[in-house]
Amino acid sequence: MGVPKQRPIVPSHLSDAQIVAYFDGELPRNELDSARAHLESCWTCRSRMGELQNNIDAFLDARTTLLPEESGFSDLRVEQFRQRLARHASATQSEGLPFQQWLARWRMAIRNSGSLFVEYRRAALAVVVSGCLLAVMFSDLLNTRVSADTVLSRAENYEANHLAPVGGVTTTSVRIEKIDRGSHGSKALGTVTLVRDSLSTATYVAARSTSGAAKQATVKDASQIAEPLLEVVMSGGNDDSRLERYLSQEHWVPDLSISQFRRLIDSRGSTQVSARRNHGEFELDYPFAPGHASGIQETLLRVDASDYAATSLSILTGGINDGSEYRFTRTTFSSAPRTLEMAKIFSPFEPSTTSTAPARPLPQLSKPVPVPYASSQATEEEVALAESLHKIDSCLGEEVYIYPMSDGSVLVQGLVDNPARRNAVRDALKLVGGSFRVEVYVPRELRNGSELYKPPDPSVQDSAAVTRPQSATLADLSDTGVPLHDVLYQHFMKPGLSPEDINKQVALFSNEIVTLARQTFLHAWALKRLDQEFAPTRIAGLPANVLQKIEQMREDHRRWISTITKRQAEMLAPVTGPEVMSGVEQVAGAQDTDTLLHLAQEQNELVRLLFTISPQAPVSADSLARLIAVLKHMGA
Repeated sequence: MGVPKQRPIVPSHLSDAQIVAYFDGELPRNELDSARAHLESCWTCRSRMGELQNNIDAFLDARTTLLPEESGFSDLRVEQFRQRLARHASATQSEGLPFQQWLARWRMAIRNSGSLFVEYRRAALAVVVSGCLLAVMFSDLLNTRVSADTVLSRAENYEANHLAPVGGVTTTSVRIEKIDRGSHGSKALGTVTLVRDSLSTATYVAARSTSGAAKQATVKDASQIAEPLLEVVMSGGNDDSRLERYLSQEHWVPDLSISQFRRLIDSRGSTQVSARRNHGEFELDYPFAPGHASGIQETLLRVDASDYAATSLSILTGGINDGSEYRFTRTTFSSAPRTLEMAKIFSPFEPSTTSTAPARPLPQLSKPVPVPYASSQATEEEVALAESLHKIDSCLGEEVYIYPMSDGSVLVQGLVDNPARRNAVRDALKLVGGSFRVEVYVPRELRNGSELYKPPDPSVQDSAAVTRPQSATLADLSDTGVPLHDVLYQHFMKPGLSPEDINKQVALFSNEIVTLARQTFLHAWALKRLDQEFAPTRIAGLPANVLQKIEQMREDHRRWISTITKRQAEMLAPVTGPEVMSGVEQVAGAQDTDTLLHLAQEQNELVRLLFTISPQAPVSADSLARLIAVLKHMGA
């Protein structure tokens, strides 16, 4: 039995239908495992999967807004039934029918209604099911005033729980943009930052517009905050002078606090309110009275449904096609210790200073920036954060880093594939506690101006760059041969198996080897990253129990490297034959981190060369023997 024309070992990319079926769990078990293995090793399909998920989310959002508010079908049927009863009652009274004759007519009407229902039972059932679905879908729109009040109350509790303790400060940053409601074009207006002191009533405020205008000041009276901030960020290109004047008169501060939101809507001249839950957030809609002096049509406050944190506020002016939306998005809401720099800003305010004193201009607060590992000392908080990320495998190729900042704080920042993964990272970090900040983004958010810092150490950045091309080992070269196809085909060839079944086994074997090789490399890279993040000079002053946590993370990666490479060697042993396995010497003793990383990179490249579709030069006969040798070295 000869070897047929070889087929691509790596299956072609998954279609959109297969990806959606994989989402919904509708694939058969064997196809589900194959799709999962393919997605783990193919960044092209994984990227397409993310695009499909985003399209589905966008469709659900559009569907929610386009569905009819409520069906009046049921009310119409009730009214028709009442009219029919009234007609029967009047007819009975005027004709003086005896009770038996009246009862017989009722029986006949019920019998006719039953026959009518049988005749049109499919249409009637469809109407009933549609009514039930609409009732379930829109039941959360009932009693919206109570729902809105409840959400606002819980949002206030969230803010109270996240205010800085005595001796600290609370920082709030808000991004402002203007959106044309007709064309949906967006224009960034600027940013606002407020730092509130826990030891006084003073507030440091800073506003910067996209045109370059800026203003910084420290004020003691909150009524002095609104006008200078709004003048900077809303004057450029703003044709809604009534809105700016109204917000200044109300002394409204754009910090997205619930107290300031209540100040904004107190004089709206209307009692209408609606609330609904849109996926992961609550949307509270407060219309203003028609022709309101501010020009505001309505305000829309969005609150995170998971923790009741206010996320954004929209102020809508004018009509739907000729109006504007001013959107205020909270980018920072955190507390931190009161540093010496901040104390100097708040100290000039004596108790005798009146609330009408003019604001004192001050230099802008220096923005905290990451400090390189070589210039900082590791803290117990950093170790606890690293341990949490380690437990959810965020250290394996994911670009999430822990940054010691210039103001003494700690920032966890990074980029993940999708919102579900971001939630997993946030949930893991919540268990740590402390005053660190978390900024984890998904790719689409980077288009909105979010800033990502570079990795905190150059060597970590270089290692991250090495890992990126390794994930794209499966290229669109389906017409190119694979070096070990014939060897694997002969190994899996058994009586009774069709060429198609044999090729499937070859593909599954190759995919598993490629996946294991990449995992080995990622563990070796994570081990090297730990050496940089917690170098001996950075952890010199940490307690013994904290040092033990760092060592445990290192041991976890070494154990996984040994386990995975041994598994690879066991898989390859029947394929290569005993002569190749016996010709490789076993190396005793543990390898240092640099050696492990070098070996891991080599084995990954050898696996790609032997088991993936590649247009590279012909494979040397010693490549497979070298791969076995490297695996034995790492497995020791």
